[in-house]
Amino acid sequence: MNKFVVGFCTALLTMLSSVSYACELQAIPVAEQRWGCGCSYYFPSNLPIRPDIVLQTALDGTHPIMMREGKLVSLWGAKESPLLTQAGLSLAQNFRYQATAITVENQVRPGCTWGEQGCEVVGYISQISTFENYQQCQWNLQGDCGC
Repeated sequence: MNKFVVGFCTALLTMLSSVSYACELQAIPVAEQRWGCGCSYYFPSNLPIRPDIVLQTALDGTHPIMMREGKLVSLWGAKESPLLTQAGLSLAQNFRYQATAITVENQVRPGCTWGEQGCEVVGYISQISTFENYQQCQWNLQGDCGC
């Protein structure tokens, strides 16, 4: 009987640990963040507190990186997508890491007109969703793309 209880508890802990990874969203350490042109998705914060960046991509949506299971990893499945620049437009991007499907939905935030002097960054209202083992988690984020 004790072997059954130990086996059951081990299986339960394994299942619960995979559930916690499915819904993890960790900040990329500053030392590991990409600098230069690209897109960063983050939980908004009030200045002077630096926002927690949780996902970064190239301007065209390729080369995504994020923290998974405590490590900075490259996601796969990214396809080139246009840089949204007009208010009200929206676009979804899909990525994968192991058994986790990750979707980022972006809608352009109202603001300056892309390309005008002083407007080198496009802001997004974003939602990131993770799907794994029949579990879905969602977070509301902001995103910035530019140079």
